[in-house]
Amino acid sequence: MQHIDYTYLRPKKAEALKKWCDAPIEVRENPAIWQGSNATILPLRRDPSFGLLFGKGGVVDSQGQYVDLSAIPGRVQFSYPFENPEYKDEKVVYCGYLVNHWGHFLIEGVTRLWYFLENDNTIDKYVFFLDENEEREIRGNYREFLELLKIWDKLEIINRPTTYREVIVPELGIHMRQAYTPKLLKVFDQVADNVIPDPAWEAPEKIYYSRSQFQKGQQFEFGFAALDNFFEKNGYTILYPEKVPLGRMIHYIRNSQVVASLSGSLPHNMLFARQGQKVEIVERLVISDDNQTDVNRMRELDVVYIDANIPVYPIDFVGPFIMGYTPELQRFAQDRGYQPPDACYLTQKHYKQCFVRYMKSYQDLYRYNWYMQDWYAPFSESLQEGYQAGHEYFGDYLDGKRPFLWHHYFELHYFKQFVKRLLKMQS
Repeated sequence: MQHIDYTYLRPKKAEALKKWCDAPIEVRENPAIWQGSNATILPLRRDPSFGLLFGKGGVVDSQGQYVDLSAIPGRVQFSYPFENPEYKDEKVVYCGYLVNHWGHFLIEGVTRLWYFLENDNTIDKYVFFLDENEEREIRGNYREFLELLKIWDKLEIINRPTTYREVIVPELGIHMRQAYTPKLLKVFDQVADNVIPDPAWEAPEKIYYSRSQFQKGQQFEFGFAALDNFFEKNGYTILYPEKVPLGRMIHYIRNSQVVASLSGSLPHNMLFARQGQKVEIVERLVISDDNQTDVNRMRELDVVYIDANIPVYPIDFVGPFIMGYTPELQRFAQDRGYQPPDACYLTQKHYKQCFVRYMKSYQDLYRYNWYMQDWYAPFSESLQEGYQAGHEYFGDYLDGKRPFLWHHYFELHYFKQFVKRLLKMQS
């Protein structure tokens, strides 16, 4: 049974996360299957008008009706007009959208592959689709996953409407915070079992998965090196997932006693973990990742959540973020007898540098808009709590008491502040 430690989260955030973790979820031992003749698989067509994360696509039957089981609600859903689809005299299994994002790949992209382990010898191919007319080479950890599962040679990847003699649509293995099938775990276990360890690979007792060297995040993520320093000083082996091939990453996870990881897609890799394994999730956002609650439950993980983020404004999952040695991380360290990060990461100068970079990044991403989404509304108390915590670090800058950019010194507001301080000193 999973165990969640909320001790090192801000109270309102912990309360919101606990509601998710304690909510009942259906376990489907026998997930649904749709089967039809002369059905057509539609590749992804981007269409923002429906509010879909990715776009339209899926399966339509021989009568042109959309097969609801082929959708990922809110992400990939609905049919669209098409003409002259290619026909193939084959019996195939529909696998869905081969999304080019590792977290979504694990949570949504491969969760129909439980059917592959049913050993249906009548199947000719397993079919994924890309965006319409997209040309993409499947490589890296994506390809390694499919090769380790031993499905690679039976895959077909399409980018235009294609009709097949017979199509099987397996149900998704995970419906976020609603249901899952234990059959899905067998897919990840099969991938892990097929890893052949290199004798040169280490087996550290404690590992920490970092984003500090992730190039795409450099302009949005600040203070992450302080966390690397903290965990390294306390005996964790620092790993950078984008630099570690999948087989080796799985080896590290399965042979460690504790896996620490930044929140987001990284801890989704615990789908490869042993049942009941210990994981420490270092939070980047004011709210937690709801997808991770499914992973925790399915693997019955022993989880500690730690707030190490310093919020300023509402943001989406891209950022920007500031991380640091927060009061919550300090309590976590004290309870375990850990050392703090080096002094250079605890100075006002360091936090100011992070703040200046954050503000520039925020303006680049949002200009002067106040970012907010409808799904933020239930977490208003967590938001307020988080930004009060951030104000403890950056209140003087946010309130206009101190300038943080050189050109602020030429603004009338700061000149007035300077004059007031002089007059106060002379009185």
